[in-house]
Amino acid sequence: MKETAKEVGKKLLEIVRFIFFIPAGFLAGTLVKFPLLLLARIQESMFGLKMDSWGTHLWQTLIFYVVCFLASIYVKPKFLKSKYFILAWSVLLGFNAFIFMSALPNPPYSTPIKIIIDAFAPIGVLIYLIVDKQNDFLKLSKTNNSPKE
Repeated sequence: MKETAKEVGKKLLEIVRFIFFIPAGFLAGTLVKFPLLLLARIQESMFGLKMDSWGTHLWQTLIFYVVCFLASIYVKPKFLKSKYFILAWSVLLGFNAFIFMSALPNPPYSTPIKIIIDAFAPIGVLIYLIVDKQNDFLKLSKTNNSPKE
């Protein structure tokens, strides 16, 4: 049975989506980071809140990872089940937390509280997306998890 060019193109697109669903999420988060820095500058000039405070760093990190995960969910290939999506991100975030926490005793670039935020805020965002039943971003409900052929 011959495959048409359209079917081959769809399969190739799914493979590309599989390769790039995590990097595309990071790219989207990075693109959002620039307006967040602008908002932090405005916040500093208008309200006197320092741009390098831990509170500002926390909300910037949370927004960065929400955008990162939502973009990654959008790019995720259709054949990749949600549990494997969560597993891939969990391994990556566990490695991320390990790297950040290894720098905690002698922080080379930041304060210890910012290192803790960088290590554990993304894990909190992923957990939120998993347990959020109302929006069901990861399509974990039984009705939406069936593969479409």
